[in-house]
Amino acid sequence: MAALVKKGPSDHARLVRAFDIAPTKRGLALTITTGFGAIGVLGAAFAFLPAAAAAAGLGAFALGDRRAIARGLRELDVWGFPIVGYRAWLLADEPTFDVELRRAVELQILVTSATAIDPAIAIRRINERSFRIVTRRIALPATKEGATPTYLGDRRLLRELYDRILGPLHADVGIVTMQMGDRATLPELAPSALTDGSEQPAVHGMGVFRDQAFAAPPALQSLVHSGTTSLALTQDAGRLPSRSLRVLFASGRAPAGAALVGGITFGGAIFGAQLGVAGMGVGTIGGFIGGVAAAITANRRNAKATANLIGWHGFEIENYDIWLLSGRPMFDIEIERPADRDWLLERLQGIVAYSAEAKRNVAWVEDVTWLEDRIVRIETRPTLIHPSTSKIPPFYGGSHVLFQHFLHVVLIPLHAASKISIVRMGGHVDRRV
Repeated sequence: MAALVKKGPSDHARLVRAFDIAPTKRGLALTITTGFGAIGVLGAAFAFLPAAAAAAGLGAFALGDRRAIARGLRELDVWGFPIVGYRAWLLADEPTFDVELRRAVELQILVTSATAIDPAIAIRRINERSFRIVTRRIALPATKEGATPTYLGDRRLLRELYDRILGPLHADVGIVTMQMGDRATLPELAPSALTDGSEQPAVHGMGVFRDQAFAAPPALQSLVHSGTTSLALTQDAGRLPSRSLRVLFASGRAPAGAALVGGITFGGAIFGAQLGVAGMGVGTIGGFIGGVAAAITANRRNAKATANLIGWHGFEIENYDIWLLSGRPMFDIEIERPADRDWLLERLQGIVAYSAEAKRNVAWVEDVTWLEDRIVRIETRPTLIHPSTSKIPPFYGGSHVLFQHFLHVVLIPLHAASKISIVRMGGHVDRRV
């Protein structure tokens, strides 16, 4: 049975993806090395020279990867306090880190701020001056269909924790050390002896950190109110490359491509042929350029029109295209009249999605949070999208098919009962598990 279990990517391959290092093409170099080496063994000594060159290329690839990974693992050095175990944290099943402070703080302030960043973060006190934070991982889709996803510690989340909690905390209270790793194997921090006289009783006024921690709820500067509307959703996916193509693939539409470019190129060649051979060449080149421009324009136009696929039902749906590209898709529903929350939860629990990983149907809605009395945030399970072009690797995004179903079984009835003002959509690029 063990042979049936798919082996995941190696630690090296996972770290390459963690730091977004361009993958090296070792296959061709390895084939050339083996081929020329075999020829050399058979007696053609000249073949050893290209084999050695190819082998050197393989070594350069490996060295370049290791250097890039080493640079990535040093990215936390600028935080200003000792950190150990970053590599183990990135590769952990349950990414965990312990923080020791120079003096005690109120744990509830840390809990409030961490929960505002991600409600799934677990935080607990180890001793008077130390606490432990456990976060979820992200899943990067496999580059080949059927392969295992790449699971990693969430660097974006870690950066946000530093910007909103750890950085201000270090500036105001002082961090002695931060120890990172996997929850199953990470030993709890033992309190160190401070010899510089900085250890003090529990803090009563926390200065800069307290100001950030007690900002308007939730307790983060990055989640802001826009007038009387919902707390701003992240729009990370809007900055992805090839956005128009991704939107079309995510919505199940075929993008304009080779057929359009080929047709316009052929037309240009025929037109130019009337002026002779030179004219045909110029017409072909001009037709090709015009075809590429036409394909890009058509794809952008069709991507912008994606929202029209879900129709108008009496309320506005904002940023549907960005939601389609989000590995952690979520949306806020703002209503004008109070809703029956039990009815809503029952309807949400009735929507299921098939999980290729679990080999069964699972709940499509992963989290429901009432931000205010009349604003509810819903986080859904992403779907894995396999574009038909090798230019775009597989990616996680919102399910167009399931949202259509959600629209009819939840949103339209909810609008009739509570009048929906707007549905604001968005989410993070990386899927969190």
